[in-house]
Amino acid sequence: MKLPATLVNFGAFCKRNHQQLVAGLITVSLTLGVLGLRESGAFKEIELWVYDSLMRSQLNEPPDNRVVVVEISEADIQDFSKLYSERWPISDRLFAKLINQIAVAKPAVIGIDKYLDLPVLEGRSELVSAIKNAGNVVNVKFIAIVAGRSGVDPAKDLEPISTYGYVNLLTDKGAVVRRASIVGDSGSFAFEIANLYLKKLHNKTIEFNPTAIQFTAGKQIIPRLTANYGAYRKEDDSGYQMMIRYRGKSRAFEHIRATDVLEGRVAPAKLRDRVVLIGVTAESLKDSFPTPVNVDGEVMYGVEIHANIVSQLIASTLDDRRFMQVWSNDIENLWIVLWAIIGGAMAAFIPQAGKNIGLLVLFSGGLVWAGYFAFSQALWIPLFPALFSLISANVLVMAYQLAIQQSERKVLMGLFSRHVSKELVDIIWTNREQFMEDGRITGQEVYVTVLFTDMRNFSTAAEAQAPGETLNWLNNYLGTIANEVLAHGGMVDKYIGDAVMAVFGVPIPHGNEAERTCDAQRAVDAALAIAHKLAEMNDIWVAEGLPPVTTGIGINSGIVIAGSLGSSERLEYSVLGDTVNIAARLESFNKEVDGGPHHILISEDTHQRLENNFQTEFVGKYALKGKKQETGIYRVLDTQKKTSQLSPASNAEHKQ
Repeated sequence: MKLPATLVNFGAFCKRNHQQLVAGLITVSLTLGVLGLRESGAFKEIELWVYDSLMRSQLNEPPDNRVVVVEISEADIQDFSKLYSERWPISDRLFAKLINQIAVAKPAVIGIDKYLDLPVLEGRSELVSAIKNAGNVVNVKFIAIVAGRSGVDPAKDLEPISTYGYVNLLTDKGAVVRRASIVGDSGSFAFEIANLYLKKLHNKTIEFNPTAIQFTAGKQIIPRLTANYGAYRKEDDSGYQMMIRYRGKSRAFEHIRATDVLEGRVAPAKLRDRVVLIGVTAESLKDSFPTPVNVDGEVMYGVEIHANIVSQLIASTLDDRRFMQVWSNDIENLWIVLWAIIGGAMAAFIPQAGKNIGLLVLFSGGLVWAGYFAFSQALWIPLFPALFSLISANVLVMAYQLAIQQSERKVLMGLFSRHVSKELVDIIWTNREQFMEDGRITGQEVYVTVLFTDMRNFSTAAEAQAPGETLNWLNNYLGTIANEVLAHGGMVDKYIGDAVMAVFGVPIPHGNEAERTCDAQRAVDAALAIAHKLAEMNDIWVAEGLPPVTTGIGINSGIVIAGSLGSSERLEYSVLGDTVNIAARLESFNKEVDGGPHHILISEDTHQRLENNFQTEFVGKYALKGKKQETGIYRVLDTQKKTSQLSPASNAEHKQ
């Protein structure tokens, strides 16, 4: 049954591009794995670590002078004892005095980050009066979210005369505060303060759209954190949560000591029309948290965190300062997929490891820069998953490519390592794509020079030796010939008993005439070197009582078919064609005519390429065995002058 043309074409396409298709499959599998791991939350902690690093790198904004912190520090607690004979917690009377001193300076809002639900010592009525007279106080409450934990409700006597907001801070693993709930069943402490400030000084508010369930600060919609937001997965997204965009590290806002306010050492202008937050910064009171902008065990006090949230809401409304936001999950996934494809494609289409690694470093740097730049624009993109996908896809595909290369190299080395020089083996591997297909060398027409050698009196020499000695002696003889062939840039094609077939000009085809001429001269040079070497060895063998050997050599140049022969289990690289047959006949023709002192006969085609570098004599034109057409034959006497052609190693480089 004949397959449809479409299927045949598809099969041929897959066959031609199987490595790229497998690389694509690896990339797709890796991408699905990365997306699955991210969806399960496996990358959450490292992505948040990257988020923190990026947040620390962006702390280059000027301070927000609209927000001031009146701190109760360890030094203030000690001064309360010295100046007013009060220990912490201080009495309502002293706290009322602090509020009155601040109110005199006419701030826009006074936020008290301290629970005032229970009276402390004497002066409760004075505290109520101070808050009432100020008329712009926001107090705190605590909402019980965790079952079994009690909240802190507004004080009954203060609730009618002040605004309340909850101070619950949301923490991630390690108690790190990265996000804030600005509105739940009521407004948060920071939300109420910001809204009161905006309304009082600018006649603006943070608007709520009940239809879209969105808050708008100025021109911006406040991005709402959902269960799957950025690195977060299956997060508790109750309330209206947003990421906190910190302005700086601890003490980024102006801090004024509470004792200085009480003692009248603070100029009213420092507080006028500002948000004044009263809170503790004493280490002993433990109102502090790790944040993205702190390192090495540093913390930020709760009042400073609220100051950052207040500043963010005000600055976004008035100055259009951007909120931290993320892409949708679909776009984030596409971003990750894109970088996985880039990584896999680089490895698939750029096989050179050095170039691939260089590009990988370049693209990785570009991706990190893109993540940094996006964060500077208040956009948190999935940097780590994208980088992980880029590098992993590249490494996996490169590993696959390496495995394929090792397999191909094993095939090539199996074909050539014992037949050509080590230098040529490397050249073959570098140019493997020119002639390697389906694990075999594809057949191709090439111009070569073929050299045949054959021992004339092998039987006589073998009879004079024991069988074991004969094998060693023959290996020594054949090894001498092979070494000279390799030394002159040729390839040992095969051994046929005591005969050797060598080829010059493969497996890398030589397209220009200069290279072909060089191959012919090397072959003749190799033949002379073999003859001289065997003459020296004959002297040794005769001294050992062995008969001298005579070796006939035939050389011919022309077109052959070169490629792999055999089955998939056993392959051999060889050359076929009339050029080979003529070289074999020339070697054998030494028995019929005088081959000269070295028994070397060459064809007219080879002789034309010697360029007078060798001493030769014309023997005549003969119809060799099995041939009707006559062949011009020459005997090689010796080297006319030292050839100036390229050395095998340098010519191998030229072939590239």
